[in-house]
This record gives sequence, structure tokens and C-alpha cells, in this order.
Amino acid sequence: MTKKEVFILLSILLLSSGCVKREEATQIQIPDTPIYNPSQEVITPSYTPIVIENNSPFNSIDIAPIVVENTIPVNTIPEYNIPRSRYLGGAYRNNYKLKQFINMMVSKYNYDRYTLNSIFSTVSRDTEALRKYNVFKTAKPTYTKATKVGSWDKYRSNFLTPSRINKGVAFWRENLQTLNQAAQTYGVAPEYIIGIIGVETNFGSYTGKHSVMDALTTLAIEFKKRAKFFKGELESYLLMIRDEKLDPQRIKGSYAGAFGLAQFMPTAFRQHAVDFNRDGHINLFDKADAIGSIAKYFKERGKWNNRIPVAMKTYYNKKRFYGLTTGFKTSYSQRHLLSLGMRPSSNFYGYRGDVSLIKLSKYSRDELWWGTDNFYAITRYNPKDHYAMAVHQLAQAVKKVYYGR
Repeated sequence: MTKKEVFILLSILLLSSGCVKREEATQIQIPDTPIYNPSQEVITPSYTPIVIENNSPFNSIDIAPIVVENTIPVNTIPEYNIPRSRYLGGAYRNNYKLKQFINMMVSKYNYDRYTLNSIFSTVSRDTEALRKYNVFKTAKPTYTKATKVGSWDKYRSNFLTPSRINKGVAFWRENLQTLNQAAQTYGVAPEYIIGIIGVETNFGSYTGKHSVMDALTTLAIEFKKRAKFFKGELESYLLMIRDEKLDPQRIKGSYAGAFGLAQFMPTAFRQHAVDFNRDGHINLFDKADAIGSIAKYFKERGKWNNRIPVAMKTYYNKKRFYGLTTGFKTSYSQRHLLSLGMRPSSNFYGYRGDVSLIKLSKYSRDELWWGTDNFYAITRYNPKDHYAMAVHQLAQAVKKVYYGR
């Protein structure tokens, strides 16, 4: 008998006699792969699974739902606990500006450094945002675009369409109670809230595809001309996601970092956004919160006055106008403008205060308008004559169809 056969025989005898006890193998739990980077030390969060409710507010009218990447609507995202990491990864992991920014957030706001490391480790460079702002200097300046003959005809054709007007009427009907509540609370007429949502996102059909986190980080670091502004917006965004417990990469918006139906920048969100549906969270992809926040913004930022009109078209007997400086920042007495040959198209609802003089260049002639402080309030959303006039005219067109007159 060989040594091997002897060893096997002895082993069988010992087991059968009970001298040796068989142990069950212990099962070892292997943790999941870290979310951000396999090399990072990550504390994996626990959170409630996402549930898509059938009563989503986006199902109430016939418009496309606001959907982020994959198929999960933004307004169903649960609270999210961001993992923590000792290591900084991402597109700007070796950038000294980012490291200085992280130090500032830790010092100024007591923001957790490891949490910030995890957040910025997800960031990718948004080259499209850089191209939009011409950071690479590949496009010609467009500062004369608004003054070219026919510029208003081109601009208004993007917003004052039958389709958009009809969507505005449908939006008003479906959100009548919320719009009335906002008007009573902040004194802003429903049609101007509708005008903003219509111009900004075509009533929610397009809210942007850029990662707000990526866009703001990229612009804060690489857009030197406006680095201070975008650092401030990135700062507000990080505070927003901490307060609201949001996944920083789930929110999609414009290349500038604006998001939601209201297209607020993060600083505007922190200063003026409101939980208008009282569900405990401020969500600008929710129609009620967007409506209330726009009205609140107009009241607080724009100093909206519900006792005065917004703008009025005037007639002038020449094809082109060069007599005075024009734009929403100008201010003239109505008497002076009347002395130059302008004639109002209505009694301006009895308003007799000073006005701005707005010139809209059409192919056929220059169109002149008088604007009040409420026209100026619209420019607090976007400081351009064309933008404010598009909001005003879309608001009036929707109102006309809604009331059938």
C-alpha cells in the first residue's frame, strides 16, 4: 500500500470517528464596483429605488415629458446621497483652479471634501459649451446681428408660430388654478409667465441636454472672460444639490447651465425659486414650481408692477429711425417722443410715465415700441430687446386666443 493510500484511509477513519469536525465554508460578501472610479475609496449610498408615477404632471397635457438620459423623468428622482472619495478624478483632476475651488467650498461652506472629490470625478469636458461661447475663437463676432435689417423678422419667426401659441393656450387651460394662484400671490399676469415658458423651452418640449455639472465646471475653468460668473454659478449649483439631495449628474440643461421649464441659472434658483406645490422640494421641471418661481422672479428681481402695462407699438412716418438712442435701458418722456412725430397705437391703458424706446428692424421698415418698467423686468430674465419683445408678443397672442378675442 502506497503512502497516499495510507493517508486517505487514515483520514476516512478519523472523520468517521468524530475526531475531526467538518466546517462549512464562510461566504464572503464582495462589494459592488465603486460608482465613480474603481480606484477610489467609495462609501456606496443606499437610496429608495426610482418609481415613475402614472400621475406625473407631464401627462396632463399633450407635450413631450421632460426626460433626462435613459428614460427617467427628472421630476421622479428620489433624494440621493452622494458617495465620498479620497481621490479626485474626472477631466480636471490635475487642474489647480479646480483644487482651489474645492478648498474654497470646504472653507466657506463646510462642504465635505471627499464628497466634492466624488462629484468632480464624474465631470467630463463640455467642448460644445466652449464652442457656443466661442472660447476657441473659431466664429466671427455677432454683436451687430440685432441691428441688421430684418433681424426682428428672423427672430420672431422662431417663437410667434401658431404651434407655439396653441401650446400656450393648452398650457393655460391645464394649469389655470396654479397660474391664478401665482398671479394672486405675486401680481404677475398669467400670460407673461406663459410667455417665458414658451420662449425658453417651448412649454417643456426642450429643456436642454447638457449635464449642468459638466457645463458649469468646464466654463468656470476654461472660459476666462466670464470665469467669475460661472464659478459663482457652480458654487450655487453645488449648494443646491446639497440642499435638495440631488444627483449632480442627473440634471440636464442648456450649455450655459440653465435648467428646468423656467431655465433658471443656479444662483437664480437659490434666490428666487419656490416650492409652489408644497411637496417639500423645489423642482423646476415641475410645472407648478416653475410657474411660481417665474412669478416670484419677476416680482423680486424685476420689481414687476401689476398696475402698469408692458409695451405699446407706436407709429412713425418714416421708414427707418435714427433720431434717438434705442433699447430697454433708455428713458424718455412720452411728451418728448410725441414731439418727434410718434403716435401711440392705443391709450396705453392710461399710463403716462416715462418709457424706453425699442426699435425692431423689419425688412419693410423699423417698428417702434414704448416699454415700461415691466418691459425692463422681462429683460432681467435675458437682457435683450428682442427676447423681451418675443415674450411680450407671445404672451399677448396666447391671451388673445385663450379669451377668443
